[in-house]
Amino acid sequence: MKEDRSHNIEKRIERLEQKVARLEKELGEKSYEDDRTEEFRPLDQDQEEFQVQFKEDRLPTTEKNWIPDQNTIGENWLNWLGIVLLLLGVVFLFKYSIDQGWLIPPVRSAFGIVIGTVLLAAGLISQEGTTPRQILLGGGIAAYYITGFATFQLYEFMTSPVVWFFMVGVTILALFLATRHDEVILSVIGTVGGLGTPFMLYSGDGSLLMLILYTSLILTGSGALYFLKGWKSLLLATIAGGWLVMLVGWFNSIYNVTEPVTADRWTLQAGALFTALVSWILPEVRELVRFKDPEHRLNPVEKEATKPAASFVTKAHVQVLAVIIPVVLLFYSYGIWSVDVEVWGFVALVGSLVVGYSYLPLRKEGLEKLALAHGFTSLILITISLFLLLDGEILLISLTLEALCLRIIAAKTGDLKISVSSHSLFAFIGIWMMDRMMMSGTDLPLLNLDALTELFIIGIGGLMVPGYLKSEKGNIALIYGLVAHLALLGWFMKELTVLQDGQAYVTVAWGIYGLLILFAGFFRSSNTIRFLGMATIFVVVGKLFLVDLTQISTLLRILLFIGLGGVFLAVSYFLQKRWGNNFNVENENSDSDLGREGNL
Repeated sequence: MKEDRSHNIEKRIERLEQKVARLEKELGEKSYEDDRTEEFRPLDQDQEEFQVQFKEDRLPTTEKNWIPDQNTIGENWLNWLGIVLLLLGVVFLFKYSIDQGWLIPPVRSAFGIVIGTVLLAAGLISQEGTTPRQILLGGGIAAYYITGFATFQLYEFMTSPVVWFFMVGVTILALFLATRHDEVILSVIGTVGGLGTPFMLYSGDGSLLMLILYTSLILTGSGALYFLKGWKSLLLATIAGGWLVMLVGWFNSIYNVTEPVTADRWTLQAGALFTALVSWILPEVRELVRFKDPEHRLNPVEKEATKPAASFVTKAHVQVLAVIIPVVLLFYSYGIWSVDVEVWGFVALVGSLVVGYSYLPLRKEGLEKLALAHGFTSLILITISLFLLLDGEILLISLTLEALCLRIIAAKTGDLKISVSSHSLFAFIGIWMMDRMMMSGTDLPLLNLDALTELFIIGIGGLMVPGYLKSEKGNIALIYGLVAHLALLGWFMKELTVLQDGQAYVTVAWGIYGLLILFAGFFRSSNTIRFLGMATIFVVVGKLFLVDLTQISTLLRILLFIGLGGVFLAVSYFLQKRWGNNFNVENENSDSDLGREGNL
């Protein structure tokens, strides 16, 4: 009986285990179906709002990492070593065959083409996405370029047009294979080789117009490939190669020529504008297309990786190019033309307006990072225009107002780059002011243009700027206030020492200024301002003993000691009477931040 009962229990347990197994299997399949349904489920209202709020998305690039990391190098070092040795062997073979006279030039060139073809074929049949494939393909294209260079410069048995046709064909082949097989290294080698062809085949003469046209053609091909694939390495190679060609053209046609030809100037200017178009405008257009339509055929991997509620962030290198390229274009154009500096000041000003005009449309579209880059570029161009158009006090005031505008914008937007730019510009102005303080004042102290300009700048830095530093960490507002305080003391010193017994006037001015600070500290219940006023008064007393005792007349010395002593006693009596027992009481609610207090 007990055995039958035990047998029944075992059967029931077995049936329960089978049911549990079936349930687990069914739940697993249902969970997988739910996940797939969730993956392709349309956006609900909350997701749509999230997508609208965060329109920018850092989407992964399809560019293959053809520059291997440390592990890849460690695993494939024999591949790298082998291809390098093989290419060097080809070069040595060419030279050795020349020295020994073994092979006629056509055979040597044919041998180089055969090596390049073998490497290229081996790369095409190798496994996709592997380092050996990239090395073999790149080595094959490089062998072609070496063969073309040697054929023209060393063997000299073929005419220039034939070799040119061969080199251009190699470039087209490299870009075609890069597009067909998604190999970024081929696009980079093809672009560099194509841009370097005019220099590899240079024979002492040539047309600048043809060089610019040829360079523009190569840039068009590489730019179109970048627009399709989004390879950052290709873009960087295009920019570096394009501007290097522009630099060489400028050096040979402008810098190294006594009287440059006007046609050459216009040719270089057109080439620079086209290079700027490819290296600046094209990447931004691509980002705008991707932003407007994430499902666009550009970059299929990006399309697969797009999340429904993800945000879009323009790539960092596009933002950097938006800042650098306009400035490079301005200075390159400045080197081409021999015109007045003021003209370039107006050109920079117009350029700043053009670049700045795109700030609001980009921000409205949701590309805030790119919009800020354009705004930052506009400010740089405005600063350059100020240096080119203005001079002296007007320039100093303009730079101060610009730095103040940057500080206000940084306070409103919280942008770190603009904040750092504001501090940097104020630091430059401070150094300039320090240099001015070292010079002696004019015969009309305090009321001359230099003095009023410096006083205006000190007021901006000490009174207005700290009010827009509430969001900054640390004691930056306090630093601005202390620098302005010291600058004002130096201003009195510069302006009053030109007078007879000027040190006495400086002491009086410092004393009055210190008392005003002390009164302001009591009226505002600020320990910091009170302490600053007391410190200033102690500085005045120290100056009395260390400087005034030896540099002013006896009568003035007596008047200073008696006058200042009496004033200090009267002020002490007034403060005691006005504030009574609260004179030495620390106000717990006092604000030690000079920026919040309005400073001095």
